[in-house]
Amino acid sequence: MGLSEEAGHLEGYGPIDPDTARRLAAGAPSFTRLLVHPETGVVLSVGRTRYKVPKDLKRWLRIRDETCRFPGCNQPAAHSDLDHSLDWQFQGITAHDNLAHLCPGCHALKSETGWSLKHLGDGRLEWTSPTGRSFNSEPATELPADPPTF
Repeated sequence: MGLSEEAGHLEGYGPIDPDTARRLAAGAPSFTRLLVHPETGVVLSVGRTRYKVPKDLKRWLRIRDETCRFPGCNQPAAHSDLDHSLDWQFQGITAHDNLAHLCPGCHALKSETGWSLKHLGDGRLEWTSPTGRSFNSEPATELPADPPTF
């Protein structure tokens, strides 16, 4: 993208200079986009390249959420599903700001009733009931602010 002079990384080879990375990227028929946290290197998004959540993103989300994120539910995240808030089939992405832990019962409730979910940023969620009443869900652990997107 030409936004920095940071070295690139070529899988199976290692670091490469920025000019070589740009030339290879420009001629590549395809590549996987990864959004990583600038401080920790944790993968925060793989966009629509895949549905399955990468292991380090799962770990990051489990620390952030700790429990099911449905209002009033305290089921541990370890026994919950990672749900795409905007469903994959409706162009939802596999990213930290479109995923939240929901226990099987709450996951079914969200999927099969009129509840809706909106990510507000910094791990905060806003739930709206079928009657229009809103409920907020705060993350259990405040992690560093979301990285800028390019």
